[in-house]
Amino acid sequence: MLEIIECKTRADMRAFFRAAKLSGYTRKEKSYLKRYAVFPLSLLSQNGPQAYLVAKREGKPVFRAITGVDERFNRIDGGKTGYFSLFDGEKDSDAQKAILDAIVNLQRAWGMDKVIGPISPDGSGFFMGAGEGDFSKPRGAFTGPDASFSCGVLKACGFLEVQTENAYEIDTGNENPLSVVTRKAEKRFSVEIAPMNPGVFSDRWMKAILSVSKDAPQKEMRLLLERIRPFIDKRYSYIALTGGEASGYLVSLKRMGGVLRATTLITSSDHFSAPVVLSLIERFLRDARKRGVRYAEVSVINHANIRSARLILRFGGKKTRTYTLFTKNVGQN
Repeated sequence: MLEIIECKTRADMRAFFRAAKLSGYTRKEKSYLKRYAVFPLSLLSQNGPQAYLVAKREGKPVFRAITGVDERFNRIDGGKTGYFSLFDGEKDSDAQKAILDAIVNLQRAWGMDKVIGPISPDGSGFFMGAGEGDFSKPRGAFTGPDASFSCGVLKACGFLEVQTENAYEIDTGNENPLSVVTRKAEKRFSVEIAPMNPGVFSDRWMKAILSVSKDAPQKEMRLLLERIRPFIDKRYSYIALTGGEASGYLVSLKRMGGVLRATTLITSSDHFSAPVVLSLIERFLRDARKRGVRYAEVSVINHANIRSARLILRFGGKKTRTYTLFTKNVGQN
């Protein structure tokens, strides 16, 4: 017997987390999600209605999902879009389809026109999309496990691909084809690279990031940065300075049983971005090579971001996995 439960009690939430026990998350990823992906610490749980769903077969939790509405996003976007997240568990097509039916029914009840997912459950941008591709090798932290089976179920249920992001493997032993260009650009535009120091007793690194990402909600950004601070690998994370001002940053995550992951490269709109990007990548590759890290992951890069994708390929990157967001009109049968 298959049943779908909307979690209301602590016992229900324990079943919610047990449902994804064999999905492929690492121990630290599970710990992070238990703390920040659900009420009350999830930023999404504060922005509108939300439900935690568990599929049970013969009393055993086999699949789960979060669904909800980010009302603040909809006010900015002007649409009526709901979301789902943490769509994972066992390869049980009937359970997954039943969870999707419950998601669609809730979104209709909340007055939404469409639903999108699986989105980041905590608002950080991590664990975004359903993963497909090569999962035989260690993956970067907070990317999410293999979800190729679930992608098939989503497509069978009428969900359409709306956005794809890619993960790339970089061989740091390869010669940097843009090394000479980078040196000239650094000199011409006065670009310097400083190590990021996300220490407990210093917030200079955070102020630099906030000054670069000034268009992002500052309060939420500060909170998210503090949450991921323990996972940032300061040996491979940097602040770029142009004329002494913060002009970009690169955040890398610790291996945590996987592979070193360069995850966030952002540049300031107040400065010419090309030399900043080249310098950050050059420093990352140089330090990884110097410390004996032969392979690293660069992720995730939007499939539509042709410029960044070509740059990674120019550095010898090989696409290993994709992470896809799906959408569906919840008014259709």
